[in-house]
Amino acid sequence: MRCMGSLVFATVVLNLAFAGSADNPHTGKFLYFLKDDLSQQWCAYAGETEFKTQVKDRAAFVLGGADYADGHLVAVHLTQADDTGDWVVKDDYTFDKDGNIESLKRTINIVPEDTSEEQRFIIKNGKVLPQSNVLRKLHLGKASQKSVTGFDAPRIITIAADFPFSEFLGSKRDEVWSKGSVCVP
Repeated sequence: MRCMGSLVFATVVLNLAFAGSADNPHTGKFLYFLKDDLSQQWCAYAGETEFKTQVKDRAAFVLGGADYADGHLVAVHLTQADDTGDWVVKDDYTFDKDGNIESLKRTINIVPEDTSEEQRFIIKNGKVLPQSNVLRKLHLGKASQKSVTGFDAPRIITIAADFPFSEFLGSKRDEVWSKGSVCVP
């Protein structure tokens, strides 16, 4: 039963992770990645079809992608969820022309609390500067005063090298695109 629930939940997370967004459209080549907890490794994929298959097969709850334009990293999209479906955190990082993280749009959805919180940050010189915070009722999308409580959100990354999958953003990127997929411990 848990396996079936995990499969359904992985499908929902996958849809949330890559739902179309006007803020971060794919602008060129894209690289997909996931955390495989069973094998204790990160895997990256050049193609969306293989990636979606692997998300379901591996019941991945941490997944995302990197968006490139003119050979330069412009965005990283990272979605993390728990296996019960209680929460999902979707992070959209943008990068400047020098490869430095410049902003983060974070959406935290807490299902039991019926709360969605959208946070925006500027990241400058390794520092996180809050810009805005909008609370909504998750099921209605209407404004709410109820903040996400008792939730320990994932750490905000301020330097690209600190992503646990950073090898795929740099040294292993071309290998993923040429081989189709690569996994690293």
